[in-house]
Amino acid sequence: MEYPANDFYFKFKTIYNKEGNFIDYVLTYISNSFCKLTKIDPKQLLGNKLSDIVVNNAGMLCLKDIYINMIPKKSFKMDRYFDELDKWYLIHVFSDESIDSDSLFIFFADIDEIKKNVQKKAGESDMDSGNVINFKDKARLYYKDKLTGLYNKNFFEEELARLDTSRQLPMSLIMGDINGLKLINDAFGHGMGDGALKKAAEIMKSCFRDEDIISRVGGDEFIVLLPNTTEETALSIVERIKHKCEMNPLDYVKISVSFGVATKTEADEDIEKILKKAEDRMYFKKLKESKESKLSMIRFLKSRLEKITYETKSHYERLKELTMVLADALSLSETQRTELLLLCEFHDIGKIGVSKSILQKEGSLDSEEWENVKRHSEIGYYIAREFRDASPIDELILIHHERWDGKGYPGLFKEEEIPLVARIFAIADAYDVMVNDRPYKSRMTHSEAIREIREQAGKQFDPHLSDLFIGLMEREEKIV
Repeated sequence: MEYPANDFYFKFKTIYNKEGNFIDYVLTYISNSFCKLTKIDPKQLLGNKLSDIVVNNAGMLCLKDIYINMIPKKSFKMDRYFDELDKWYLIHVFSDESIDSDSLFIFFADIDEIKKNVQKKAGESDMDSGNVINFKDKARLYYKDKLTGLYNKNFFEEELARLDTSRQLPMSLIMGDINGLKLINDAFGHGMGDGALKKAAEIMKSCFRDEDIISRVGGDEFIVLLPNTTEETALSIVERIKHKCEMNPLDYVKISVSFGVATKTEADEDIEKILKKAEDRMYFKKLKESKESKLSMIRFLKSRLEKITYETKSHYERLKELTMVLADALSLSETQRTELLLLCEFHDIGKIGVSKSILQKEGSLDSEEWENVKRHSEIGYYIAREFRDASPIDELILIHHERWDGKGYPGLFKEEEIPLVARIFAIADAYDVMVNDRPYKSRMTHSEAIREIREQAGKQFDPHLSDLFIGLMEREEKIV
């Protein structure tokens, strides 16, 4: 998050003697906005002790007043008018262990508008009423990613520039990108996607040292800066992270991250080229791992689905037999037969996004629960769209609960607008559900199920296909 153009800050590192007693502060960072406002070259100040800066620049930005009032580990605020900037500023001096326990921050917030134009009745200003920005929160916003608690791109770029010195060599960079985040967001909602990001961040934090800089720099991208770390060590850390991701799924979502590693070993190497090398290697890994990641996720989802629903392998096999009987009778093309077989296998994959308590509920569902169940066709559509083997039937998964009379869901089609494959599947699926136990109802006999299909012909089911199915089942009795 960027600050308003007229806000700026300094960051200092605390210096202690051998006995652990406080000595002074060293200036380690100046925000770009300060340079733009004052036209002062930061190189004149960076690396200097605060005491020296005060002696040499006592009149600048009330640094002398700030220095006199400073007490280590204590925070304070003061407002001052700066002639050189012709503005009022609120100055907040503090150290914050949630950001960096050995650092001191001096924030300058432009309050000129408040000071000059906004006065409350009885002389109470916005500042007095506590409406001025909380500066610790502001520092966190600038340095920390709000979602994961990791450092953000701003902080990474600052630390990369600060640590790019020979004494930090070898310095390794690890770039990571979460696989399938779009699938997770589309299928299960951004709440689940955020959860995946936070889970990945937790795993990474558990695998690195305190001095390593772990940052989230994009929607699904992370960069880790490891001073004094060889490429071999960085690669071993990557393997540790990947193993932890494999062992620690988020509910029904597997966390998968592709990583690229590059290491600076010589002082004259360009750190930006090292960063680009890590990025290129990460994208190369992602090309290789993304497909396997999706396959792994599908296998994981199907396995979990079998544990929480009645969508078992035997159900899929029965459906395949039933649909192929109709396919033979209708002389379907190979493409249609393939679509039917895939629909048998993946039609209810979206139920993984429905609460287990709803899927296993005994008795009828209330309206809210039923709306949740109906979402499974949409969730399944998004899952299939990202999975090559199932993508040919993504739209069939979305509409496999449409009805002949138009009262199905999601309510896009009716009658012959519904693809033939979906109409065939609807009858086979309904029959199999009826003649097998479900938590919300007892199984029917074969005759009862056939009677139900006959009654629903022209309502729930295609009437011509219903007659055909009933005739075939009467000849073959039943297939189970």
